[in-house]
Amino acid sequence: MTNLIRNVSTPILIGALLSIATGFACLYDLGQFPVFQWDEARYVNNSVEIAQNGHWLDYRMDGEIDHWNFKPPLVLWMQALSMKIFGYTELGARLPSALAGIGIALLLYWFCVTRLKSLLAGVVAVLFFLASPGFFGPHMGRSADLDAVQTFVVLAYVLYFLRYLLGDYPPARSFAVLGGLVFGAFLCKGMPGLLLLPYLAIIGLLPGNNRKLLPHKSLYLFAGLTLLACAAYYGLREWQSPGYWALVKKSEFNRFSGEGLGWHKHPWDFYLTNFTELKRYPLIWFVPLTLSAFFVALSPLIRRVYGYFLGIAVGYLAFISWPPVKLEWYDAPLYPLFALLWGIAVSAAAERVELWQKRRLAWGLALVLTLPLCMSSYRLVWEKIQYHPDKMADFEREGVLIRQIENTLPDFQVDFAVVKTVKHPEHLDQVKFYQKTWKIRFGVDIGIVTDPQTLSAGQIVLIAQPATLEAVRARFPGASVLFESPYGQLLDLH
Repeated sequence: MTNLIRNVSTPILIGALLSIATGFACLYDLGQFPVFQWDEARYVNNSVEIAQNGHWLDYRMDGEIDHWNFKPPLVLWMQALSMKIFGYTELGARLPSALAGIGIALLLYWFCVTRLKSLLAGVVAVLFFLASPGFFGPHMGRSADLDAVQTFVVLAYVLYFLRYLLGDYPPARSFAVLGGLVFGAFLCKGMPGLLLLPYLAIIGLLPGNNRKLLPHKSLYLFAGLTLLACAAYYGLREWQSPGYWALVKKSEFNRFSGEGLGWHKHPWDFYLTNFTELKRYPLIWFVPLTLSAFFVALSPLIRRVYGYFLGIAVGYLAFISWPPVKLEWYDAPLYPLFALLWGIAVSAAAERVELWQKRRLAWGLALVLTLPLCMSSYRLVWEKIQYHPDKMADFEREGVLIRQIENTLPDFQVDFAVVKTVKHPEHLDQVKFYQKTWKIRFGVDIGIVTDPQTLSAGQIVLIAQPATLEAVRARFPGASVLFESPYGQLLDLH
């Protein structure tokens, strides 16, 4: 009984420690960063309005149906519920993404421990996942965007599919759960949530695997129901808001032609270049070392699973590198796949050496191989998760200044206006988030002024743009400075 308890409690304890480490990377200073332009600012506005006006399907921007964001709403629903529970703050909006990051680590660990029967592979996989600077930053695991939650659900259906192929599970129930996960991935972000399905189909058609899929009528039933559910969502949105489907087609399919999206056109090696030059994944050029798993793994099962993950990762990277339009966060599903390749290869090599030396070396050798290789990436992650105002772009300074006022003047509850000249209305989305949430939290009305010439004496204004601030100070030389920082001023005009 003692050995049984020890055998059960050890994986749980290690899993808890890995969750804490991942939670630190996902949550540290998470609520300190002001809202990021562009996508996060739009999404959090949608989520606030969902929580406030109850339009859970035809979500709004400034009270009107949003035709800029036409992604499915699952992540927005999560954000709305999170803000209702934890407050209308940056942390409340970003919490679903942070929890998704922790969930990804737990999925990696769970799969290695339960299906590969390797506690060591699970630990190494999570350690390498934590060495993914591209994931722990804006637009991914630390912002209120859609990609972290989508990556979690996509990884869940990939691992669940492989779990079915590798085990003895009831087909009908397995296909029902798999269909639900695929539909969940679709509801996160639409078509991008389905992009790994072709590689699962290829794996499923391999000799031996196809016998677990093709003869079962429930596969076709639940695949059809999942497809029907996706189509029904688009049909419902088109019925609610005519022209919605045209916007979806323009966004999703123009990425393959590049028509109308010229500013997002990049060469074929865009993602490989970003991994190194933008330091999104500096370990990319070492990933070929994991091919050693084919030679050193003791179990044919391990080699088989490694081959599956390698095929999915290479296939997906090739696919997103083909269209002319490329967005840097499309690499999100690759980080957990790379982590699994490392987890399998390093643990397999360590266990092979242990068998050869007939000594207990596996854990020590695996950590000796992992930690030095990951150390520089850990430093990059640490630098990214620490908040400093300088890390925000110039066009995000209004958020910096608003947060500084909140932290420095906690009793400040006076109506004021943000003065910001913009070229497009979407450039005001960050300010609009604070406009909505300060009204909810503090009862403060934040106005938005895009033409400084309309200002008049008696107004209190926040200005972060240097040229605009200089012009307003010249026009109102007697203005009192209520708050000042290197990022702007709060002025009482008179």
